[in-house]
Formats: sequence, C-alpha cells, structure tokens
Amino acid sequence: MPLDERSTFLLTKLIHATDLVTVDQIMEQLGISKRTVHYDLQKINDWLEENNLPITQTKQGLGYYLPEETKQAVPDLMKELNEWQYHYSQMERVTLIGVELLTKNQPVFMQDFIQRTQVSRGTVSKDLKLVKKLLKEEDLALQFERSEGYIVEGKEENKRRILSRFITEVLTNEQLTEMTNILYPMIQNDEGSTYSNLFPMKQIIMNIEPVLKVELTDETIQVLAIQLVVLLQRLKGEHRIQLDPDEKQAVSLTIEFEAAKRIAAELEHQFKLSLSVDEICFITMQLLGSRVNYSEVSTVGNLEIEKLRKVVSEIIHEFQVYACILFEQREELEEALFLHLKPTYYRLKYNVPTTNELTASVREEYPEVFSITKRAVWPIELMLSQKLPNDELAYLAMHFGAWMQKEEISGVTFGKAIIVCEKGIGTSNILRGQLEKLLTNVEVIGTVSRRQFLNNHYEVDYIFSTSPLQHESLPVLTVSPILTQQGKEKILHWIEEVQSTPNDQTAPTPDVIMEIMKKYGTITNEKELKNELNQLFAPTTATSSIERFEKPMLNDLLHEETIQFASHTENWREAIKTAALPLLTKEQISSTYIDAMIKNVEDLGPYVVIAPGIAIPHARPEEGVNTVGMSLLRLDESVSFSSKDKHQVKLLIVLAAVDNETHLKALAQLSDLLSEEENLDLIYGAKEKKDIIKLVSKYSN
Repeated sequence: MPLDERSTFLLTKLIHATDLVTVDQIMEQLGISKRTVHYDLQKINDWLEENNLPITQTKQGLGYYLPEETKQAVPDLMKELNEWQYHYSQMERVTLIGVELLTKNQPVFMQDFIQRTQVSRGTVSKDLKLVKKLLKEEDLALQFERSEGYIVEGKEENKRRILSRFITEVLTNEQLTEMTNILYPMIQNDEGSTYSNLFPMKQIIMNIEPVLKVELTDETIQVLAIQLVVLLQRLKGEHRIQLDPDEKQAVSLTIEFEAAKRIAAELEHQFKLSLSVDEICFITMQLLGSRVNYSEVSTVGNLEIEKLRKVVSEIIHEFQVYACILFEQREELEEALFLHLKPTYYRLKYNVPTTNELTASVREEYPEVFSITKRAVWPIELMLSQKLPNDELAYLAMHFGAWMQKEEISGVTFGKAIIVCEKGIGTSNILRGQLEKLLTNVEVIGTVSRRQFLNNHYEVDYIFSTSPLQHESLPVLTVSPILTQQGKEKILHWIEEVQSTPNDQTAPTPDVIMEIMKKYGTITNEKELKNELNQLFAPTTATSSIERFEKPMLNDLLHEETIQFASHTENWREAIKTAALPLLTKEQISSTYIDAMIKNVEDLGPYVVIAPGIAIPHARPEEGVNTVGMSLLRLDESVSFSSKDKHQVKLLIVLAAVDNETHLKALAQLSDLLSEEENLDLIYGAKEKKDIIKLVSKYSN
C-alpha cells in the first residue's frame, strides 16, 4: 500500500505527537472530511502492517496515537522508502519536473522525468502540459530539441522567480515533508555540499537587519534564504541576470541596495564566486518586497514613498466609506498599513513572488472585509497600473479586520497571554483580535516573532503560537491565524484544561479564604461575599461553548417600517433627520446619533455620498446606537450635499452600526443591489414600498 502526500504528513504528525491526535484536529489542519480522515488512517495502518509494525491505537474514542515501538521504527523506515512506495500528487510531480528543468546543467529528457516521478509516460506528458502553463504565466516557454532535450527559454529573472516558487512551496509547506528529502540533492553544488541547509543563508540575512533598521518576519527570512539558494543555483550554471538600466538606477539609490551589497560580499566570501551589480540589484528587489515586523527608517523626502503614503490615506478613506465606519486611531492605522503596503508595492513593481496560505480562510471567515478591501484598493492599483492579486488583497483585508476588532476591545482581565507568530503584523494582529474577543478575561500583552520569543523572557500564563513551539514551563497551544468555530471551541477547552490542572502549590479555595476572614473580621453579607469569591476563582472563560451569532441580512433591516418616500426636503440636514426617523421611532437610535451624523458631514464634508444620487449617513456606534438598524428614504427631488453635481442625492440609507462588523453582511448585500443600474431605476420609479421590499429580498441571501 503506497503512502501519499497527505497520509505521510498524518503519519509524521502521529510520530511527533505528545498527546492524542483527534479527528477534529486533523480535519481542521488538513481541511478534509471525517470520512477522508478515517480513509487516510486506514492507509497508514495498511502500510504499517505491510512493514510488520503495530498500527495506530485509539483511546476511549477521544483520539489516536502510535505505539512506542512504531514511533521508534517509522522514521528510519520512511528514510529507506523505495521511490515506488511514495505516491506523488500531481502538484508534487509538477514541482519535481520544474526543479529538474531549472537546476540540471545537462540535457533533460522524458525518461529523466519518468524516473524522477515514478509514473507512466502518459502521466508525465499530462504533467508537462501543466508545467508549460505555469511557465507561460512567467513569460517562459518549454521547448524540446532532440539533441538537447527539454529547455526552458525566457528571461533569467523569470526563471529564478518560478524556481523560487517551486522550492518555496516545498520548504514552507509542512505537508510536503517527504518531498524535502527529494529536493535537497537536486539543489546541491558540483562539490557535493548543499545549499539546502538554510541556516547560514538565514544568518546572512539577519546580519543585515541593523543596516535596514527593520525586523524582518520569520517567514520572510525563510523565503529570502530560499531566494539566495536559487541565486547560487543559477550562478552555478553560469546563468546571469541582466536588468533594465533604469531599474538598476532606481534600486541602487535605496538603503536596501547597501544591505544587498553586504549580502553579496558574504556570499562571495563563503562560496567563492563573483556577483555583478545586476545580481546585487536583484537581491535589492527581493529586500524591497520583504515584509517586516517593524521599521525605524524615516522615508520622508522620497517622492515615490510620499506618493505611496497618500495612496494609503486614500485607501483607508475608501474603506471607511464602503464599510460605513470611522476609525478613531486614524494616524496609527495609516502608519501600520504603510509599513505593510510599502513592500507590497515593491513586490508587485518588481514581480517578486509571494504566497498567502491564509487567503482561502480570510475569504471564508471574513468575506465582507475582503470584498470591501477589494473595492477600496483602487488607488494602489492605479499607481501600479495593475490589479492586486488575491493573496495581496487577503493580507490587506487582514490588516483592516485586525484594526476593526482592535477598536472594540475593552474590559477587565485576569491572566496574561502572548502570541508568537512568524507571519507578520497583519496575521498576528487579526489573531490577537479574535483571541481578545473570545477570551474576554485574558489580557493579550503582545504579539512577537519566534526569534523575539526565544531570545526574551515574558511574564505570561498562556502562549498561543501559529507554528509548533515548545516551552519548558508554560502551556503552549498551536492555533491557526484565522480561527474557525471549531478552532475557537478548541481554544476554550484548552484554557479550561490548563486552568483545571493543579499547580505545584495548591491555590486556596473560596471556602478556605472565607474561614480565614471569619477569624479576623466580621462579614456582613456572607452569601454575597462567597458568590464574588466563586466568580473570582472561576475559569476565565464563562462558558465552554461559543454562541453562534449571525449577522443580519438586508431584509432583516429594510422592510415596511424602515422604508419611506418623500417628495423633497428643505436641505441635506433635514434629509438625514427624515431618513433616520424610523430608527428613532423604534428606539434603535437616540437623537444624539442624528446630531452626530450631521456633525460628521459638517466636519468631514459629503463623504457619505458613496455614488451619484446615493448617500449612506452614519456615525460611530457609541454616539447613540442601541441596536443595529438601517432605514431608507427615497426622494422625488434631489437634495444637495454640496454644490457639485455628484453630491445631489435622491436616495438616503441611514446606517446604525453597533460595532465595526455586525452590519457588514447587510451592507455588502446593499452594495450589490445598488451596483446594478436597473435596480436604481426600479427604486426611483417605485410607487409602493413592496416594490423595493421585493428587490431587497432578492439580494438577501
């Protein structure tokens, strides 16, 4: 029975597990069904039986584990696997073929691919079609010549980019453990020493952080180290890069160029080779596109950077308009977003590849935030003259999502936690926001990189880490940066388990404290005191389950009672008052909220006019919102929010939001409705409320 990619990963997980591995954990980590989990476990058991080893065991139906004999024997056995015993997926085969094409310095033929992947000629032919497609995306072509075999033709920088993609996919994907052993020998030099040990490369990169005055993310250091491996691999085959003179001139003026020169000097010293200015500029481009945890560099004065700062401000403005929220700490948000958007800009400008394994999770768990981000980023897309890919959009959405959660956090805390995250600011902050909402009595004191955590001491009670981490005395839980409902339940159960585990020194109970207090004083209300002591000593999470809160849909908010028609209003102030009247009557808002909406327009201008003829007045939740609500006013005659034609409004939708998120689903449905011209014609021409209600219902799903 052959082991495939997923079952090999699961077997490796069972070998290293110090506790039971549950089906739910496997389902969450691999994104597969319960049926598939049992199927993979059966494949593992068949393979173990073939090798005369004890199979997986289960304990009271709670989870699975491997007998100690199996744990000891399997690692050596897996190293000795014959090629035919490991079944490569198509993605793995394509990766192997791609790396073979771009690292071999002699002709590569069909037979080489067959031998490497251990599949039939027909299967390899199908795989080559996919390889050709991937190469074409990088403006590269796969050619075949009878004497030379298969050859990749195109610009050297494009070859490096796709080779980096192939290698990064393997070395950063923990499910491809077996592939790593195959890949290492393919990227070694002629003398037999390998570049695959990334530690020296990582050290070279970390040494230039003081020059850049930044702290690079742990994940970025890993990817940059791979980039250096690729560079050395290509130079080994005398494949030199040639950049556009204007590009070289631009990047040579940056601080990253000085850091790249230091990297080049170290590579020349360690590997006895010479790097041209073009190669140094190529390294500079990778550094410019690198994500950071923080930066001390002042970038005032650079025209390109100043333009980027204005773009950041415009994006935040657009996001606020589309989300109908107002960020309180605007300047702080601008600085944080600029720190992220700067490398994003350079990655796209210089075609530096990036991947975001959280993109699918962000789109699933935060669909409205992702959608609003996609609409709000047009200023950076205009600056770059290209659309942002979904992976970059997801990173930006994570920043906005984290900030929206951050502004809602408050309350008294008991117990402290720290987040260890190697993926950067946006990822760690969105996890922090989720944890603070979930564990209301646990103070998250900060988010740190893996390097920071290992080099410092933190006074905390809990550690949450986005990658496996061991600590000699503190409890550690590995979590996904984007928490699903199942993930949240796991955290709550873990917290309760940690709190219920007895310490070396047993804590006093409420009853013991009561008896001591009686000895030395008079208690006037024993029952109430005992209740408070019981609450103080209770677990920090009040419940072991999470209430599933559904965001209201558009037809929950816009209905017979909240839709109005009017011929005209005296001015825009009266229009807002009239439009808000249904919400005021139902006591969903107070009169102070109406005053706040009017003041916002007076202070900020007609920002509430989101499109010609349409305005969505709103203010902050704390300015008078009792429950989430929305009301619609359709006017026969336009009202002026300014002297400009684009600020003449016939349709007002007042939004009352209780926080930064609850209203987003209904708002997204409203945006979809208003984006169709025929829908606006129907609203403007409607004679009865039911005509609009029918339209609202159509978009409420």
